[in-house]
Amino acid sequence: MRKNNFISIVVFLLISMILLQGCSFFYGETPDLTYNEMFDSLWKDYDETYALFEVRGVDWDEQYKKCKPLVSDNMTDKEFFEVLKKLLYPLKDSHVYVKTPFGSLNSGEDNSTIDNFSLTEVCNQYIENPKKCGNKIITYGTLKTDDTVGYIHIAAFSSGQTGINQKQDWAGEIDTALEELKNTRCMILDVRGNRGGLTGNVTRISGRFCSENKVYAVSRTRNGTGKNDFGPGVELEIKKNGSWQYTKPVILLTNAQTMSAGEEFSMAMTSQPHVIQVGNHTCGVFSLALERCLVNGWKYAVSVQKVTDPDGKTPEGKGIVPAPENLILNLSAAEDLQMQKAIELCN
Repeated sequence: MRKNNFISIVVFLLISMILLQGCSFFYGETPDLTYNEMFDSLWKDYDETYALFEVRGVDWDEQYKKCKPLVSDNMTDKEFFEVLKKLLYPLKDSHVYVKTPFGSLNSGEDNSTIDNFSLTEVCNQYIENPKKCGNKIITYGTLKTDDTVGYIHIAAFSSGQTGINQKQDWAGEIDTALEELKNTRCMILDVRGNRGGLTGNVTRISGRFCSENKVYAVSRTRNGTGKNDFGPGVELEIKKNGSWQYTKPVILLTNAQTMSAGEEFSMAMTSQPHVIQVGNHTCGVFSLALERCLVNGWKYAVSVQKVTDPDGKTPEGKGIVPAPENLILNLSAAEDLQMQKAIELCN
């Protein structure tokens, strides 16, 4: 099952690389297709590959009926872009976007929750001599008021590059942070603002906090023209790695800007009995997003997977939600109520 999924993803990525080369070739050139033809091409691509119409509650045929009459071959690029906004915004999916030379749209941007967080404020107010490792993605230290409580912030699960150029080895430096924090009695593990990255990095880091190997999610990739055509499920599992695991109490901090692989990490961590989630719900976007391009060079992305928990329930659109008593919205980064709650639970 894993092998089939791996092959499917490799094929998708190879196709995407070819398409992206095509984007650079066509970018800025006069398109070979009319606006009507480009609209139909994009709509059909989503119709045949987008995995979440039912989850997102969108009638895609109805969207065509509403938006196609707005398209004219005599319109401008910016007018065509406005039509694509009307087409895609109802999906409310932060993995769905269009990028143009003059601007971009993200289908989830109108649905984002303001949830203030500042790592600088956290370090200034709470952390004694914070250090960085893992290509400066990992920040760690102990509390100023209690050096038996550790703190680790993971800013992303990628190195900031994209595609095949993403650095693969930085996540192993979680070992450096954990060795220095080995003797703490409690850990605040912060993934607020983590907008995702690579599943391999999720696996590498989460395994250092694993007390029991466990399947935490199942992913299915759409593989046919029918909207319910999906390939076999692929289990995502948190597994122990490293010479030892941190299994003392862990407070996991999340917010509405915890996205994609950041949410996958949150699912993995909250499957463990020694982990308590604090903060706001995560963003609610879990699918692999494949980037394509229109013939005029505009790039767009399609969510091609449906992710569920082992019981078949999907967190798409909802996110991973803390228990009611730990569900906290940060109105001010300077007064970090989420961090304060985490410290309280460590006492």
